[in-house]
Amino acid sequence: MPKQYVPNVFLKIEDSQLYAIFAWSQRTAEIVISKSWLTILEIFVHEHSLENAYQIFQKVKYASIPEKVIQELDEYEQLLQDAIVFLADGSLTIFGKGFRSFIEKEMQFELGSLSRETYQVLPQLFSQYKLEDDLESIENIEDFRKLVEHLENLGFLSPATGSIDWGDLKKAVPICQAFGLTRGKPVDRYYLSKFLEEIQTQIGGNILEIGGTPKDKDFYKINQGASYQILNLEAGPGIDIVGDAHDVSVIKPESLDSVIIFNVLEHCYAPWVVVENIYTWLKPGGKCFAMVPSAIRVHATPVDYWRPLPDAFAWMFRNFSQQKLYVYGNPTTVIASYHGIAVEELTSEELDAYHPDYPVATCILAEK
Repeated sequence: MPKQYVPNVFLKIEDSQLYAIFAWSQRTAEIVISKSWLTILEIFVHEHSLENAYQIFQKVKYASIPEKVIQELDEYEQLLQDAIVFLADGSLTIFGKGFRSFIEKEMQFELGSLSRETYQVLPQLFSQYKLEDDLESIENIEDFRKLVEHLENLGFLSPATGSIDWGDLKKAVPICQAFGLTRGKPVDRYYLSKFLEEIQTQIGGNILEIGGTPKDKDFYKINQGASYQILNLEAGPGIDIVGDAHDVSVIKPESLDSVIIFNVLEHCYAPWVVVENIYTWLKPGGKCFAMVPSAIRVHATPVDYWRPLPDAFAWMFRNFSQQKLYVYGNPTTVIASYHGIAVEELTSEELDAYHPDYPVATCILAEK
């Protein structure tokens, strides 16, 4: 079945520029650069087939805007500085008070019917803003298709309602129940490796790993001359200190140069207490290297309490003199992580793409 599209965007004027913004998102707004973008987005409000949309585009790009449309839209001109314009399946709406109108259902002005008559509401609404007049440069359906795909990649267009192909993902059990280990390397391990590449050379001196195992030292490529000990709740081969990281007395204050704590804080009933203890144990200038999964299935070993998000992680380390967050993930890798899809099944572009609203792994380098 040929792909179909609907718009998925809010438009907003800011500092005399037209932006596409992303609702309640940390993602940076995108500048709308050309009239063709507006025209294509408006067409897909009503017509979801690419081929039919192209036929409409061919007519619209040579048409003048009717006087009726100009006059009707003039009354909204004063609203635009504070408003957002919402494009969705069958809907082109001005929210006069921005997202407040969206939530409280006030000062909403639906222009879908007017739009369907001409497909020229958006170009007229934003006619006073300098956008590239590139309509005639789109000469054939391949030019049109490339621009549609570009708008989809930016997140302005999405598959039409009811047309999503779930494929192998539409199931009530994961593809791999063991994080992806039955298929290859788990996604969060890929991000841990990237974090290690950034911080490996800074791990040294008197090192404590919390919740680790002896083989981790080789994986981290720790300097062989460093002092390396493991703190764990239970005794076992290679465990140097048996104790609870919530108990500040298990380690001497200001005795450590480096603390490693990967995929452990989510299993701590009070992770902020553990971080406070790490601060106590580190020497001045000592460093903590930490990672938590932000999007991964529950893994109770023996319990699983938290999924600290980047803001929470930064807050827990707020008393350190310096901190640097490393956040990894995007919608594709969130799905892969939960489903147990392995690293080997994704491209490097898919793995390395970053979206601030979809963290899979959150890491921090914090210095006392």
